[in-house]
Amino acid sequence: MRHRFPLGNTPWTVWREVLLRTTGFPAAGLDLLAAPQCAAAADAHLAGTAEPGAFAAEFDRAVAASSAELRRISADPLLREAITWQNPPTVVLLDAIAGRGPGGSRTSKWRYREQQLSRYWQRYCAKTETIGFFGPLTWATLDPSVPDFDATPGPRLLDRRRVFLEPWALAAYGARLAEDPELRRELPPTPMPHFWLDGDLLRRPGRDPLTLTERETAALTRCDGRRPAAGIVADLVADARTPVGTTEEGYQLLAGLASRKLIRWDANLPVAPHTETVLDDRIAAIGDDGLRRRASEGLRRLRAARAAVAGAAGDPATLAPAMAALDAEFTALTGREPRQRLGQTYAGRGLCYEDTTRDLRLTVGSRVIDAMAPALALVMQIARWLTADIAAAYERELLRLVEKGPGGPVRLSDIWYPAIELVSGRGAGPVDDGLEELVSRWRTLFGLPRLPESQRRVEFTSAGLAGRVAELFAADRPGWSAARVHSPDLHICAESVENVNRGDYLVVLGELHVASGTLCDRAVNWPKAEPGRMLEAMVRDFGRPRMVPLLPLTWSKYAGRLVYAEPAPDDWNIAFTRTGGVDTHRLVPTEAVTVEVVDGRPVATLPTGERVPAIELFGMFLSTVVADAFKGVTQGPHTPRVTVDRLVVTRETWRMTAAQLAGLTVRGDEPGQYLAGRRLVAEHGLPDRCFAKIATESKPVYVDFTSPAFVASFGSAVRAAAAAHGERTEVAVSEMLPTQEQTWVPDQEGRTYFGELRLQVTDPAYADTVDRTADVSAAYERH
Repeated sequence: MRHRFPLGNTPWTVWREVLLRTTGFPAAGLDLLAAPQCAAAADAHLAGTAEPGAFAAEFDRAVAASSAELRRISADPLLREAITWQNPPTVVLLDAIAGRGPGGSRTSKWRYREQQLSRYWQRYCAKTETIGFFGPLTWATLDPSVPDFDATPGPRLLDRRRVFLEPWALAAYGARLAEDPELRRELPPTPMPHFWLDGDLLRRPGRDPLTLTERETAALTRCDGRRPAAGIVADLVADARTPVGTTEEGYQLLAGLASRKLIRWDANLPVAPHTETVLDDRIAAIGDDGLRRRASEGLRRLRAARAAVAGAAGDPATLAPAMAALDAEFTALTGREPRQRLGQTYAGRGLCYEDTTRDLRLTVGSRVIDAMAPALALVMQIARWLTADIAAAYERELLRLVEKGPGGPVRLSDIWYPAIELVSGRGAGPVDDGLEELVSRWRTLFGLPRLPESQRRVEFTSAGLAGRVAELFAADRPGWSAARVHSPDLHICAESVENVNRGDYLVVLGELHVASGTLCDRAVNWPKAEPGRMLEAMVRDFGRPRMVPLLPLTWSKYAGRLVYAEPAPDDWNIAFTRTGGVDTHRLVPTEAVTVEVVDGRPVATLPTGERVPAIELFGMFLSTVVADAFKGVTQGPHTPRVTVDRLVVTRETWRMTAAQLAGLTVRGDEPGQYLAGRRLVAEHGLPDRCFAKIATESKPVYVDFTSPAFVASFGSAVRAAAAAHGERTEVAVSEMLPTQEQTWVPDQEGRTYFGELRLQVTDPAYADTVDRTADVSAAYERH
């Protein structure tokens, strides 16, 4: 348990390593587009106390000032570099804005360009996203042996920059290798992971078994995803028991199996952070020296072009040509476009991306840890209850599915899709019911239904809530093994590090990633000497090896850089559909698993004979659907800020529809849009600065209702959502907490940045799917 320690005086434990995610642009940048005098003039105009024409004149001045500021921002080399990394063609937008002289008419094209720029600017100044130099990360330490909070910046903003090739691009190069008939013979044929070879029967989910010939069975048995085709064919020819007489006959046999889609015969590359490593292994396994050099040469050229991009980091003038050269090299090697379009298999838009670490040393001492521990432990208990409640309901439904069978064990493949439908959260079911019950009990806990609509703040102590939490959220253990670890995001609101150590701060619970260990992704562990160590520690905390479903590459959440589940050494891989990059080690096709009722609960038997509570086979899906469960606890038109001790567990939030925001969306009337924004502030008591989340968008945006630029940008986004999804599209507006004045992440020049601490917390209890009579730690000793 060296990787974690007790969370204050609670039974929960918190991991010693913590991730600080920060912005790469100072927080004060948001105020460059603020216009408080314009807001005051608009408010006076709406109240009927302004001089005639005063608002119009002030609005024109604010718009002119905003346009001038945007011109200055568009020329900022750092901004130009950030946009070049994200979307190189958009740089022409900056050129257009920067080249516009003072004065001139504000055409719709100019307004659009300024809105686009303001969206980039708010993201880089306000959003703590872990990507590029505009979202650097820092690995920090929670240390209960020291009292103070310490953040010491180094001389630079960044201390490490690294450029990665997108996994989809590497997979495309691997596919190109497989198109070469000579090279293809050196690549490993792979069984379809969801098919199960049972003697000479090939069992396929949802289809009749296929009886194979002796030759086909012999060939398929040898296809393990690692042995090159040349080695398989040589073995078939040399084995007198198999009726394969010649080398050419062996290759024809494999080609026939591939054409019938009974095997895959390609580079078998995953789309994940380790794609490049696997591709290296594939090329190294090529037995023919000439062919190996040919395959290596193309990868060398891609890496050389990537190195040129990395060398141009920090210089937008040379970065764009270097990225263009990488694009050209990729197209020359693969014959494919260098950018993925929306709707295609993989999510990576370009060929490479940069990740960085911030030049900052951070230690969080006992004062902050102990102050937040009691309130955070109550939230963890609520998360435990949620997983236990959903698990109990889900297992009852699984039991019904098994009992609907013909009697006795059923194949997992027969109940797989109905069981997944129970997780999907697209209608009445155990997951939906559990999420709704969470909202109901949460609101009851804090007395929200009884509060007047005007109530802005409610405050509690953890001691005063403890009994009520124990009553409403009674659960003695998590619902499945992976539900033992949670990742809360915490924002420390303080003007400086010194203020934190004086106790002048507030902690805000941002997102709570329920049943998700987000510190274990390679996307954030790449700076570490042992990137897989955090993942192995987390699986040890689970108490049993994971059951990881192998998802199709078309699954919407596959992005390569961020994947559904990083592979761990002892994972069982559940195969239920066609996919790529399969490691056949510890492969579990759903056709090879039986499920039966044992002591009143559904239990799965693996091909090895090992028995596993059936809910564990669906635990990863359950973790996915509960991960963001706490985002839904702010229901209704208005939810006050809820604080427990000094932990804000929900920010003040307002929920509206696009129809209610119609005044913001009128085309061609910027003064009218601005006044509509000021009416919203007055009527709903909104803060001038806030975040807005449109239901159909994945990320919230910063809105400053004093700023003509930000109001116009927000109105444009709402208008687009209403046009695409209807006027009932929901928009949630939440208070900005921390504000620009409450940012403490420092640099050497005295500027401050937004930052959030991402923790991992481990439940003191194991799920009842874990056999605690076994010495689980011994199973992981070698790691």
